[in-house]
Amino acid sequence: MSNNEEEIENNMENVEEPVEEAVQEEVADCPKCAEHLSGWKRALADYDNLKKSLGRERDEMRQYIKIGLAEELLTVLDNFDQAVKYRPDDLPKEIENWVTGVCHVQNQFDELMRGMGLEPFGTVGEPFDANKHDAAAERSEEDKGDQEILEVQTRGWLMGDRVVRPAKVIVNNIS
Repeated sequence: MSNNEEEIENNMENVEEPVEEAVQEEVADCPKCAEHLSGWKRALADYDNLKKSLGRERDEMRQYIKIGLAEELLTVLDNFDQAVKYRPDDLPKEIENWVTGVCHVQNQFDELMRGMGLEPFGTVGEPFDANKHDAAAERSEEDKGDQEILEVQTRGWLMGDRVVRPAKVIVNNIS
């Protein structure tokens, strides 16, 4: 809320009660005054409804912008995930330090996404859910449950209850 809006709100709060009390006596004797007072109250109610509506629209627009930005950044984050996923175990010290830095940048991206209200999902072992997962392939492993996720190729992301991007997974298919 801007300073002007706050000032108007404060002034209206300070004016409403004394005006109400003083005007009530006058209104009882004057039908034209009652009509104007009624119109004034409707205008105040309309103004309040407009402020609430604009607030909701502003929140929806922010959500839309966040999701658009997140979708653009997810590609970069996926590349970090893939680079870290195939990290060799036996690296020379100089390269190990560089890889540790890359992992740190990946963690910063994760925190940025969480700060925007996004949460990653899609882990090995959880059941496949067609509303949240995209089955990239199927494999058959007898020691795992049917429709259990065997591998996550790219993480999925949620914003609240909304799936921003489904997780791309490999699913166990025993049948």
